[in-house]
Amino acid sequence: MPFNSLRSTASAAILALSVMGASSSMAAGFTAEQADAGQTAYNSNCAQCHGRQLEGPDAPGLFGSDVMQNWDTAGGIYDFISVAMPPSAPGKLGEDTYLNIVAYIMQFNGAAPGDAPLTTDTMASVSLSAETAAGAASMAAAALDAGGAATADATPAATAVPQAFTWGKQLPGGLAPEQMAPAAAAAPSVPQAFTWGQTLPSVAN
Repeated sequence: MPFNSLRSTASAAILALSVMGASSSMAAGFTAEQADAGQTAYNSNCAQCHGRQLEGPDAPGLFGSDVMQNWDTAGGIYDFISVAMPPSAPGKLGEDTYLNIVAYIMQFNGAAPGDAPLTTDTMASVSLSAETAAGAASMAAAALDAGGAATADATPAATAVPQAFTWGKQLPGGLAPEQMAPAAAAAPSVPQAFTWGQTLPSVAN
């Protein structure tokens, strides 16, 4: 075999081993099977409000580093959705289905699956922000090793979807619904200078 072919084969083997090593070291606490089952369950029970791409807009978005930091751990998001979701049948999907949905949300946000399944015993120790950030960094490193271009930011972009639709529930780290201040009224766009000493009536008046 020519030397160049040998070198190419060796390089490909080293790349494969490095990608496998990165994936295993960055693997989150769920399996690929859980994420696959979670995608099916999510599309059937959650996508109508939260969006096929987890973007909302009829319910809080579930994609982005800010969302992952807000929930903190896999246990945090599980504890909420397992008692409050879906609104039509809160808490009725079953433990395994809720775990699978959490696994899918994590994978969609960049976390890499591993060999150990996500369980109610392990979910509190699985950091959403750390695992999703590590998964994104691992994929970016693999792309660079394969000769691809570096991405400007491996962290998922924060969603611009309003986080107001919580069905009366307070999101972790957020304000309770009754503590949320109403949006300030927009300033009038017409100059109010020429009033000859009189106060112009406002729309509210």
